Amino acid sequence: MPFPAARLKEMLEAGTREFGVPGASVAVWSGGALAEAAAGVCNLDTQVPATPDTLFQIGSITKLYTAVLCLQLVEEGKLALDQPVRAVLPQFRVQDEAAAAQVTLRDLLTHRSGIEGDYFKDAGRGEDRIEKFVAMMSALTQVHEPGAMFSYCNTGFVAAGRMIEIADGRSWDKAIRARIAKSIDTPAFSTLPEQAMRYQTAIGHLGTPGKLFVTPVAYLAQSNAPAGSTPMGRARDIVTFARMLMDGGMAPNGMRLLREENAAAMREVNIVCPRMMNIDAIGLAAFLWDWDGDGHYEVFGHDGSTIGQAAWLRCHPESGTVFCLLTNGGNGKALADAAIREVFSTIARTVPPEPPATDAAFVAAPARYEGRYANSMETIEVTAEAGRLVATSHPAPDYAVIAGGTKRVELEAVNAELFLGVAPGMSLPQSWHFLSDDGAGRALYLHQGARAHKRV
Repeated sequence: MPFPAARLKEMLEAGTREFGVPGASVAVWSGGALAEAAAGVCNLDTQVPATPDTLFQIGSITKLYTAVLCLQLVEEGKLALDQPVRAVLPQFRVQDEAAAAQVTLRDLLTHRSGIEGDYFKDAGRGEDRIEKFVAMMSALTQVHEPGAMFSYCNTGFVAAGRMIEIADGRSWDKAIRARIAKSIDTPAFSTLPEQAMRYQTAIGHLGTPGKLFVTPVAYLAQSNAPAGSTPMGRARDIVTFARMLMDGGMAPNGMRLLREENAAAMREVNIVCPRMMNIDAIGLAAFLWDWDGDGHYEVFGHDGSTIGQAAWLRCHPESGTVFCLLTNGGNGKALADAAIREVFSTIARTVPPEPPATDAAFVAAPARYEGRYANSMETIEVTAEAGRLVATSHPAPDYAVIAGGTKRVELEAVNAELFLGVAPGMSLPQSWHFLSDDGAGRALYLHQGARAHKRV
């Protein structure tokens, strides 16, 4: 049974008002039919209404596209998942020479390389911007040893994008348009601002609901495009792409993009995430979820965020359901959570689990948790105040615009490893995992926002 289009529109209009989201577009494929709706505005300053034809930035959902490009080139014998990156990029460097020599394409696509993942230096707008960015990666340190754990890594996907350019012979932008966007009949999908100008586009908004403003910076650096800095699309474009993944690599128009076994490989577990994180496991770029707790990862997809825009993609192959929500600011996470729960409970009879319950009786020993944890994106200072842990995030200068400034979050314990905290302006908790040991009884890593921050 298809999800009712009228209800989708009603749900989105109510949700954008409730959660202070300026504009949103949603598309749902279920029961063999597409339902789509839009609500709000593209831009609070211009008040242009959002429609299902509006392009929103899809952020890191792009990583699924980059992974498909890699697998196409694997099928052609031009790349190999388990071959070192240096087999294709001999000059590939990070600060740790052993890591640089060891890291494989699979490591890049599964966020287990350990390379610092958030590096926002702009390598310009020329055709060689991705090549230049990868050369700049020589400045990056390791958060952890390759393969040791999961830590979200944007930079790894830029390196994968450069491998695509070498193997394909075209720029990443041209490869993704020729190999995917045009092949599956989604011509509005854009990776460059000049492409998106042909369509109505949404702009991001910063601040908290009720105090939102149009972002002064429309896009992240174009050199980070393979990780998701610039691509824009309509919600139904992303659904079309996701249906291809769900249907064994065959697009709705009959064009085969991947062999069936490689489409399935994107959903096979490569690394498991910290327990009760917002992602359960990682395939080849794909996020995997076990909503019902039976040990089977029945849902796959990805989230995405850029400067003031956020996106969510969820696919449930068993019921043939695909959900994509695109937003341009405000408490989009709460809107996505409410919409995902209603759509999937109605169509697939499954929903994401509720956040774990906190334990008021747990007393945190400050010595294990207090201290400073950092990666290239931010430094998080954890202190104990009145018997409760407080985490204060200080963004690095290159990340300040995206992060929106310093944030203070009070943490509540679930157990000795996991705490929950609600960020300012949001209504749903995030997970804060204190992992490993530094040899002195203190946590070595704080895993938050899907990223490992090492004690400094």
